[in-house]
Amino acid sequence: MFLDPTPTTMIPSPSTLLRRSYHLALVAGACLAVACGGPPAQAPVEPPPLDDPSGPSGGGFDGTPSSHAVKEAMAAIEAGDYAAAKQKAEAARAADPKDPQAAFYLGVALEGTGDAAGAREAYRAALALAPTLADAAVNLSALLLDAGEAAAALKVVRAGLAKTPKHPGLVMNQAMALEALGERDAALVAYAEAVEALPAEAELRFAYARLLAEAGRKDEAIAQLGRVESEDAAVLGAVAETLGKLGAYAQCVGVLDPLLAAKPTADVHVRRGICRHGVGDEPGARQDFQAAIKLDGGFAPAHFYLGQSLRAEPKLKREAIAAFEAALKAGAGTKWEAAAKKELAALGVTR
Repeated sequence: MFLDPTPTTMIPSPSTLLRRSYHLALVAGACLAVACGGPPAQAPVEPPPLDDPSGPSGGGFDGTPSSHAVKEAMAAIEAGDYAAAKQKAEAARAADPKDPQAAFYLGVALEGTGDAAGAREAYRAALALAPTLADAAVNLSALLLDAGEAAAALKVVRAGLAKTPKHPGLVMNQAMALEALGERDAALVAYAEAVEALPAEAELRFAYARLLAEAGRKDEAIAQLGRVESEDAAVLGAVAETLGKLGAYAQCVGVLDPLLAAKPTADVHVRRGICRHGVGDEPGARQDFQAAIKLDGGFAPAHFYLGQSLRAEPKLKREAIAAFEAALKAGAGTKWEAAAKKELAALGVTR
């Protein structure tokens, strides 16, 4: 007996979070990364300092604010006051339109206020003034990726890599742009390079593993998933779900055990139950499905999978029917209703 591998849909995939996780780390830590001695400890990556002395601004970002207004903008960004940062950065731009720091921090401030279009213009201005400014290229390409403009993002990335080869953020955005453009083989090469550059970036490694799985490179995908280190429930849930789809059920259980120990949820119990079934632990699988129902009696997948587990034993037919009827009721109007009706019909019950 095999359980339907259809995911519960309650465990989100981090694939859409990947570029934002790095991009927002640059935004939140912009002042610290450039002028205050390094990014905050919670930042997932550490962009290199913007201290290239060869830029057209004459000295580039050497850790010293280019003006008092820029210094104030940086402080406001660090404090999370993007409206104030915007005002200070605009003043700096007005005072010196050729200052790349002013343009860059204006981009950060605008992005912080939700003005993506304005941020893109500011980052482009910063790059025009200082082509070696890698963080501006990272942020600009991330915004373009967010907007679905992968080709434009790739152009920005490649221009940036020509100036600052192997920059981690640019390498990562290159991989995502290539994947978005459907260039899977090139994307896999880029992801491998990005993972080497950013080994601790969990979402990046997950994205690489997912693409390996799609390419049929199952063993490599499982190996990469086994190296994902994260405390984020969404990331771990997606890792476990992918391991389950690849048949790596024992590893799936191992990922979900600590997650459930920290915070039991119905959807994660269901996912572990499916993986426990995969390793032949049917009593453990049923315990998980029942635990999920206890936590959320209206969670249709838990009832459905419990029914599938019970139906394997003829003496438990009545219990299986009750589980499928509960799934039908809880999942009214969804795919779970249709699936439960199909299972009930197979058991000789029509609804």
